[in-house]
Amino acid sequence: MNERILLKGYLAEVRKLYKEKDLEASGLLVSIRTLLNPYEDDMTKIDTEKALIMMKKLHECIQELKALKERMAKLEQDLNG
Repeated sequence: MNERILLKGYLAEVRKLYKEKDLEASGLLVSIRTLLNPYEDDMTKIDTEKALIMMKKLHECIQELKALKERMAKLEQDLNG
């Protein structure tokens, strides 16, 4: 019984982390889109350095989201037997 309560707690924590990381990734995506404005007449005005840094961070977020998703699935499987 105690193990089930612990698993539920872990699952809730992982879900919370997933939501936070998903929100961060969404914010980065919007920011990157703004930086990479396809309607800019002068391409030299596009801040590709900043976009690259943000893309690397977005990539890290996506990798973490994938790992969290796997962990959630494992915890749900353990909970449901």
